[in-house]
Amino acid sequence: MNRTVFFLACWMAFFLDANSQSLPENELTLEEVLAIGLEQNPVLLQYKNQESIVGYQVKANLSGWLPEVVVDGDYVRYFSQPTAIFPDFNNPESGQFQEVRTGIPFNSSLNFSVNQPLINNELIRSQHQASPLRKQAAQSLEDFKIELVNQLTVTFYEALLAQEQVQLTSEDIRRQEKQLQDAKLMYETGLTDQIDYKRALINIQNSQSALYEYREETKIKSAQLNSLMGYPKERSLELTASLEELLDEIYLDTLDQPIVGNRIEYQLLETRRGLQEAEIRYQKRKFIPTLSAFYNYNILYLSPIGNELFDQGYPFSLIGVRLNYPLFQGGRRIFEAREAALQLDNLELEQNDFSNQVQAAHQEAISRYKNQLYLFNIQERNKKLAEEIYEVVSLQYEEGIKNFLEVIVAETDLRTSRINYTRSLFAVLTSKLAVQRARGEVIIDY
Repeated sequence: MNRTVFFLACWMAFFLDANSQSLPENELTLEEVLAIGLEQNPVLLQYKNQESIVGYQVKANLSGWLPEVVVDGDYVRYFSQPTAIFPDFNNPESGQFQEVRTGIPFNSSLNFSVNQPLINNELIRSQHQASPLRKQAAQSLEDFKIELVNQLTVTFYEALLAQEQVQLTSEDIRRQEKQLQDAKLMYETGLTDQIDYKRALINIQNSQSALYEYREETKIKSAQLNSLMGYPKERSLELTASLEELLDEIYLDTLDQPIVGNRIEYQLLETRRGLQEAEIRYQKRKFIPTLSAFYNYNILYLSPIGNELFDQGYPFSLIGVRLNYPLFQGGRRIFEAREAALQLDNLELEQNDFSNQVQAAHQEAISRYKNQLYLFNIQERNKKLAEEIYEVVSLQYEEGIKNFLEVIVAETDLRTSRINYTRSLFAVLTSKLAVQRARGEVIIDY
């Protein structure tokens, strides 16, 4: 077999052409998988809803600064009027009292009131925390998007690896079937004994076993990817990638250092710190009073006869201010202020600890990436060598120079090297993603 033709045949089965003019509806690239996942993932949709919920909660809290207008009314029918005790007005010096029925059997009231907060610590806190709360919700959404992109990408690579292992093993079986037929023919014609035939049979049965395993693994990874994408269960999932694009993606600058501020987790800690600082100011402001202004307009309806109740109304109105200031609460305000300050200290310590974790995680990721890249280069050379060896041994076997055992060994080396090369390629891509994750460079705009 011509070496160039053999190489091209292998890779045509391994990857579809990136410049293909049309793709089947269910054949997806990594970018398409990410775009679908960032649109349909059920948990992501919950995070988006939560961002909207926080926005409405902030608006609800800030609405307290607007005047509160209330209208209420009541209607009362006394079956037995209340009794009041009064002094004996006819003879006040006697010290005697008399019982008097008070009120009117039928009465009703209509009350209109307006209340406007002027100084309110709770509303001041809501105002100061409004922007950080919205920011926190948006950052939480971004944090989940980053994690989702990471999971989708890794699962895509795993599913594509399983899919390509199926294709490679299927090619191996077709090649081994020809070897089996040749070995059987040579055995039946008496040119060889049954050893070569049995070796070829063992070889193909091992490949068939591996093919079954890879197909089941493909189902598992496809189901996991479907779940992450929110993809319709009734549709099968086929993945595609360009070898050239994948090879271009494996490299990154290993000298770059992580900037902790780029990590969304650190940004979330900064936002939490802003919220806690607002909480500390709130605790310190608990020593200021609550002040509000109000206006009331009331109409009373009184009558001893029910059907004449609303013939005459007695309106009255008033305006005023209301002050509330707790003088002593057992030191509660001081203790809560100290508690809030200690919580801020813990957040600062958490930030410092996270900075150290980022450095350690980056070093681990970059070391794993370098190791995987080194192994990939070795596997690439091994694959080329195995292809050369198999081509030479096959030709020599056909010419009677090599025996069938050497063909089996060369074919096994070829199969192993191709699988190892494929696995190593995706291992490099996955380790590169871990480095980008540690540096806070994962792209979420698809």
